[in-house]
Amino acid sequence: MELLLVLRNRLAKAIDDKATPPRDLSSLSRRLMEVSREIQALERQEAEDADQTDHGDDAFDPSTV
Repeated sequence: MELLLVLRNRLAKAIDDKATPPRDLSSLSRRLMEVSREIQALERQEAEDADQTDHGDDAFDPSTV
């Protein structure tokens, strides 16, 4: 995940850089969108995993042991 975040930031900087050739903007933009989607998917998955494992502090039921 950390690598994807670094890559996203690097791509954004390259797109904003005035020295980036215009011919490269299309592929950089496309890749930035792909990386952003991957990050969002991982964040959703992490949130779902956290919801499934977060049971809070349930009351102890001795009959379950």
